[in-house]
Amino acid sequence: MKAIACTLGVMLAATTWSAPAAALQITFDDLASAGNPSVATVETGGYRLAGPFLRTIDTPGTTFVGNGSAVYLAQNGAGPGAGVTLARIDSAPFELYGFSASGLFADPGPGSPNSSLLAVIAMRAGGGGLSTIYDLGVSSGFVNFPVPTTWTNLEFVTFAGIFSATTAGGLALDDIDVGLGPSVPEPATIVLALTTVAGLGTVVLRRRRS
Repeated sequence: MKAIACTLGVMLAATTWSAPAAALQITFDDLASAGNPSVATVETGGYRLAGPFLRTIDTPGTTFVGNGSAVYLAQNGAGPGAGVTLARIDSAPFELYGFSASGLFADPGPGSPNSSLLAVIAMRAGGGGLSTIYDLGVSSGFVNFPVPTTWTNLEFVTFAGIFSATTAGGLALDDIDVGLGPSVPEPATIVLALTTVAGLGTVVLRRRRS
């Protein structure tokens, strides 16, 4: 009977215990995009990115910076502080590990300035803010930027490109590394586990009575 009880406990724990899920890289390559269309929001991999003046870039040409990716996300024309906001669609907390960013234009000019700095601002679930600034002027193309390991339990993250104190520059984002958070068992799996437990319990009771 002890063996049955131990087996029962192991089955229930293995079925329902939450475990950390693997990290996800948001590449935007799964998005349908043709002709660099303007978009209001983007949803991919369980995450939503929203902000003004967004577009998905699938054909950089000579206008926009290229990085060999099928699609990346761009913003141009937003005012200071607007930015691109990332959050889970289900509103659950997540982690941010790193991302790739660049100025948007391959040949920036007075009418199409690139962001020289990128402010990344996050709000933790339950309160508490985080912020850091990255220098986009270090390269003429995409650069991979790490994020401090303290960026966990996040409610949302905003990427804000900065050209000057009063002007936002063109910004390109790609390959955002995020943590999916704890995995949650499917309802059907939970029902199966409980049914198994109930069945084994009945067997144990019958053996004890006999």
